[in-house]
Amino acid sequence: MQNEELEERVNIMEELIQGFAGRIGVMETSIADFLKSFLEQYRGTLETISARIEMANKRYDAQKIQQQIDELKVIVATIPNFIRVKNSHHFGAWSKNLIVGLVVCFAITAGSIGTALHFYHQNDRLNSEAYNFWLVRALYPEVAKTIEIKLAEDPKSFIDIAEKAMIKQQAIIAAEAEAAQAEKDQKEAKRKLEEVRENN
Repeated sequence: MQNEELEERVNIMEELIQGFAGRIGVMETSIADFLKSFLEQYRGTLETISARIEMANKRYDAQKIQQQIDELKVIVATIPNFIRVKNSHHFGAWSKNLIVGLVVCFAITAGSIGTALHFYHQNDRLNSEAYNFWLVRALYPEVAKTIEIKLAEDPKSFIDIAEKAMIKQQAIIAAEAEAAQAEKDQKEAKRKLEEVRENN
């Protein structure tokens, strides 16, 4: 049963192949006929195109073109690979004036900022001193009145006395701080000495 089915399938395949072979043969002959008719129809056009190509080739002299190509090659060969260029930079009159103007503006701005910061710190110091004098005036009115009277009578000598007193006070404060530090150092040294004696 299986053999019969296989034979039948083989027969069908053979018929299909024969049909394809016939069709391919028909296609080959029809393509050849088509190409033959195409060439016959456009023979005049193809001849015209080939004539124009030959005419264009004759119009340009091959020797002249080759000569121009050779001349161009010689020119290209003489061109150096790199060209040195000298650059020179200089400032014109307007550039110099602009640079000088910018430097002057920068100096003025820096000076103004420095002056403003100095005045700001001075103002803070004077403000704190004025506040201190306000406290003296509020808490010790007799002392404040005495200071005002002395300043009105002889301001220069009173300011000199005040400056000397301030210098003396600053020296006393510094000496007290130094003495306190020395006392602290002495106590630390005694403590270390006691520790060393106890360990031995």
